[in-house]
Amino acid sequence: MHTRSNTRTAPSEKSDNSPIQIGNIEFLRAFARAVSALAISAIILITGYITFSPEVTADHKAAANDNIQPRVIRGSDLIVRLGAGRKTRDQAFHLDELSPDGRAIITRNTSLEASDYPFVEYTIDNLHSIEIVYLIWKTAVSPGQLARLRLLSSGDKASTLRLAGNKNWKGTITEIGFEVYGDPGDDALIISSLSTLPYSPATLLRTIWSDWTAFEPWDQSSINHLRGVTGSAMWSPTIVMAAWAGLALLLLGVVSLFKKAHNPVAYLAVIFIPWIALDLFWQNRLSTQLTETKFLFQGKSQHERHVADLDGDLYQYAQHLKSEVLPDPEARIFLLHDDKGQRHNYRRLRMQFHLLPHNIYNYGSLPLKKYTRKGDYILVLGEVEGLKYHPQKNKLKWGNGKKLPVSLVDTHPLGDLYQVTGRRHR
Repeated sequence: MHTRSNTRTAPSEKSDNSPIQIGNIEFLRAFARAVSALAISAIILITGYITFSPEVTADHKAAANDNIQPRVIRGSDLIVRLGAGRKTRDQAFHLDELSPDGRAIITRNTSLEASDYPFVEYTIDNLHSIEIVYLIWKTAVSPGQLARLRLLSSGDKASTLRLAGNKNWKGTITEIGFEVYGDPGDDALIISSLSTLPYSPATLLRTIWSDWTAFEPWDQSSINHLRGVTGSAMWSPTIVMAAWAGLALLLLGVVSLFKKAHNPVAYLAVIFIPWIALDLFWQNRLSTQLTETKFLFQGKSQHERHVADLDGDLYQYAQHLKSEVLPDPEARIFLLHDDKGQRHNYRRLRMQFHLLPHNIYNYGSLPLKKYTRKGDYILVLGEVEGLKYHPQKNKLKWGNGKKLPVSLVDTHPLGDLYQVTGRRHR
């Protein structure tokens, strides 16, 4: 009986394995169809963009000829105009020190036609959010004017920018280089190269990649969407991934009409692969933000963290006012800021936070006459359009003849503090 039982179960075991093997093969075939559809979709989208994009066509036609060669400036070829630095053995430039006013300028004289070089590629190590780095240049048309473009760090050492759309990138470029603000301490900038590049499809694609992988500090909306940072790419990664998946789905649908292959695995893969790719971009920014946060705050006291933060200038200004200018917290302070209609502007809210526990009224850009009284303080943060202080008469004036008697208590690059000295005037 035992022998017969074994004989009967053997065919059963073999037949149980067959559906599993067939299922695995079908899954692999469906997944292969999805990958093929995505590959064809990517080729169509990239080819169509390079061929039909108006901006790309303009870049290509603007060049004088097709034999333009890249212009490469090594870091060691840059000349320090402001600050201090040194050349390294690998022909890079190591920025050691800023000028007393907190900036450095490193440039190189050149002579090139902006229309021939719509792209710029730079390689900078140790570029952190604590620093502000600009690409700067001068033109033959405006030799006394310095044009600037903010540079952002990227996941790659080399980043590429499209300058053809910049209104100041025109005519003959006579000088080009970098302007740096913010001292990172021992982790100083290392500039390896700066290149101006003619148009090519490969350079265009590198520009888009640099735009998508560039880093900017998180704000209140960073968790909700993903967009290009530098503006060099014409489309955000979210739109591109949606178009990539949508076209691949269309291709799968067309193939299914003829092949009669409607495996849902292929359709799901076509959706989830671009979705995962988009999430990887987001995770890259999250990882970079973590690195930046550690660089800024790790091992520091609370005061040092406030100073190192992105609004460290506001914090230091508030500490100056609280410790040296303002009286006890019972005093009322009207905070004025030209926030362009944004009642919840970041800098004005951060200034209010740093001034706590003072009694602060933080709405509007102009004084509210009917609420002010003698002894109140008015803090004007930055420039407020239409609001003027007349020192001869000690009055703030705005609008159609509105005025308020005040005395200037403190002046600072970030703002001015006034104290109301009398009753309001109509």
